[in-house]
Amino acid sequence: MRMILWVTAGVMLLPGLILWHGLNPLIALAIVGAVVGLALGLMRRLPRLDRSLGALFLLAVMVYDVGYLAIWQWSICRREVPAGHSLLLRYKGPFPFGSAPMAGEGTLAKADQNGKALEIGILEFMPGPGRQFYNPMEYEREIVPDILIGVNEIGVVTSKIGQNLPVGQILANGPGFRGTWRKLLTPGRYRMNPYAYEVNKVAKTASIGAAEGLKQGVDDPTLIPPGYVGVVYNKVADDSPDNKQTQGVQDKVLQPGMYWINPAEKRLDIISVGFNETSVIAKRDGVKPLPEKLSISGAKLETRVVLQPDPIFVEGSGIEFPSNDGFRIHLDFTAIWGILPDQAPDIVRNFGTLKDVQEKVITPQIGSICRINGSKRGAVDLLVGNSREEFQSDVETELERVLKGKNLSLLFGLTRHIYVPAEVREPIQRSNIATELKLTREQEQQTAKAQAELTEAEAKVVLEERRTKAETIKMAAETTATGEKKAKEIAAETEKLRAVIDAKTAMVQAQITKIMGAAEATKVQLANEAEAEKYKLSVDALGSPEAYNRYIFAEGLPSDIKLGVFYAGPGTLWTDLKNLDQAFLGKMATESDAAKAKPRPVMVPESTNNTESKPAP
Repeated sequence: MRMILWVTAGVMLLPGLILWHGLNPLIALAIVGAVVGLALGLMRRLPRLDRSLGALFLLAVMVYDVGYLAIWQWSICRREVPAGHSLLLRYKGPFPFGSAPMAGEGTLAKADQNGKALEIGILEFMPGPGRQFYNPMEYEREIVPDILIGVNEIGVVTSKIGQNLPVGQILANGPGFRGTWRKLLTPGRYRMNPYAYEVNKVAKTASIGAAEGLKQGVDDPTLIPPGYVGVVYNKVADDSPDNKQTQGVQDKVLQPGMYWINPAEKRLDIISVGFNETSVIAKRDGVKPLPEKLSISGAKLETRVVLQPDPIFVEGSGIEFPSNDGFRIHLDFTAIWGILPDQAPDIVRNFGTLKDVQEKVITPQIGSICRINGSKRGAVDLLVGNSREEFQSDVETELERVLKGKNLSLLFGLTRHIYVPAEVREPIQRSNIATELKLTREQEQQTAKAQAELTEAEAKVVLEERRTKAETIKMAAETTATGEKKAKEIAAETEKLRAVIDAKTAMVQAQITKIMGAAEATKVQLANEAEAEKYKLSVDALGSPEAYNRYIFAEGLPSDIKLGVFYAGPGTLWTDLKNLDQAFLGKMATESDAAKAKPRPVMVPESTNNTESKPAP
């Protein structure tokens, strides 16, 4: 019975363990009550002394379960940490007795592997979501949210604890130093001690300095989209052994992709690579009046010519310069220029952004080169012929040389429009019109001549067609007659050859018949001779023809024949042997006086009654 009591008391510790691991306290108390009731029922069967000891032990266990576990641990020490949060702990020292060392200055208090504090101060260890039990007399407990970095965000960490950074160093390469970390927090959830670290969440594009014309979707995870490169500017130098970098613009660019760049460490200029178009166009504000009717001198026919009036250009727009003969010239120019990935660092280092390149390099150089080369030529040279093409080639070559010296690429340089004054264009247009009229008349004469030649050629074609048709009919008739004659000759020759072949065939057939008849006769003769020779050899082997006949007779008898010999008298052959005795007596009576004849053997077939042959008396 004592064993039952101690087992029951041991089982009563089970509710405390269940309570400790998270079971509802009401259910735990119900289990305790059920176990207590069972223990009381068992104690009634025990002796009085054992019953008293069991009651005291049971009371102690109930005080432990209800007082310590249910009230103290569950109601006072328990803290429920929700998901996405952590428990921040500050250790005050052991309670009620004992002592512990203080954490070092600028450091967090350390804990053992089980999370028990070893030093007084803010613990570095932070329990995560779940049910946590910590003595409020020893610990200050605070539930703090985790650091959540969004998809398009980065986290810049500033450490409040650790050693001071070395002189000249701005960013910390890792924990252990105070200041801003070089390493970023990428999208995710982090458990960071707010007393030790400060996390500043910024957009992932916070490090981008310039990004002209950047087209990127909101949900695009890439920092540098296709068609662009990233030029990195280091705000501070990196002296780490595995990644040494100097301060300033870096020669190596970042290709399109995802990058997490610390805005406190680097600045990223996103440059569009490829070719761009820059056009310098003279803006127009109306036109000048111009006479509509002009006569061509030297021409017999007055021709109405409508010239394009001179435009009124906005001051300062486009490219304007005087020609070497004193006329004001305006022109439009378009340059197709570009930047390659390996040229991007120099562009950022020397000029800045693409807009700066266009405003400081491309547009001024186009105007300067066009003015210098245009001022060397007359207005007429810029308007017509090979001289205009030469101007286009010179400008493009010079612009390409200048841009190449600035580490830029030129694909095309196109002179689109050259505006020449009407007083220059009018005589040129008149001359061109006269030339065109002359060319028109010459072309009309050539057309008429060509038409006459065409008519003559068509008549020759008809004549040649008829002649060819007649010759064709003649040749067809001659060919048909020749073919028929040849066919008849071939038929006659074929018939002749057929008769000769038939005669030869009949002769051969007769020879074949004769030879076959002679062969057949020889065959029969040889067969008969062989048969006769066979019989002759058989007779010679048996000695005489009579012996051979007997041999042949014997060969023809049945294999089961039996012979019997009896005397039958002269001239009588008995074949019926059933009534041999009566026949024999009758014969003796009729021929009693006959002379005794010499007995001779007679062959008689065996009867069905198996009668044996007997000799005649």
